[in-house]
Amino acid sequence: MTENLLQKLEERMMQLLTELEDARRELQCLNHENSFLKIERETHSKKLADLLSLLDTIGSADNLIAGAAMPTMKPVLVQG
Repeated sequence: MTENLLQKLEERMMQLLTELEDARRELQCLNHENSFLKIERETHSKKLADLLSLLDTIGSADNLIAGAAMPTMKPVLVQG
């Protein structure tokens, strides 16, 4: 090989190593962001479950109150 080809090969290898290091840094940032988003999703899921549970509790209480306030009535037939 000529000196010129070796120099070009070395430059290309350095370029590829730089690109590889950039890709590794980007991957590390994306993994960090992914971890953060997973934690955030879990937090939101827990809050949603808590809200749904609260709505169920409120709905059950409303049903108890409505059932206690309204006595059962027999229908009256009107004859004309």
